[in-house]
Amino acid sequence: MFKLHNGEAAPDFSLQSVTGPTWTLSDHVGKMVCLYFARGEYCPTTRGEFAHFNSFARLFPKMNCEFAFIVNGGRAEHAQFAREFRMRLPILIDETGEIGEKYGVYGVNHDDLKRPDYKNYIAPAVYMMDVEGAVAAFWLASAPRGVPSPECILGILGYAQHNNGKY
Repeated sequence: MFKLHNGEAAPDFSLQSVTGPTWTLSDHVGKMVCLYFARGEYCPTTRGEFAHFNSFARLFPKMNCEFAFIVNGGRAEHAQFAREFRMRLPILIDETGEIGEKYGVYGVNHDDLKRPDYKNYIAPAVYMMDVEGAVAAFWLASAPRGVPSPECILGILGYAQHNNGKY
């Protein structure tokens, strides 16, 4: 049923951020990592989630955590969004959907916008990895809502800080 399970090594990947730099998962071993697979900036719910999580951006590094959004397309639109909303959290583009597939995200390469250059995930997903790079928790939604809030994730990270980076 699930492609990944708690305790398994998270599949490594490298994706380019909409602001330019390449982000590689294995570069962050030794830190906890939170990956938020999002629908896209065209979705009002996702725009709100981007803004909400971004308001906590300064706290993630203090919790020994790297946080990144991953979207399935729309590089130009997400770059503009990142500039306009002063996003401090990286937005990574999974243009082929390969990473979404590896992580079992629902509805990879969906075509809500009817544009070949802007595919999307149907529903969001969140993965948290421990300091060793293993999957520690995940939420796979089958609808546009139902993933944890930044406050929930920060609570889990607080627990992990007192448990050798594991939760």
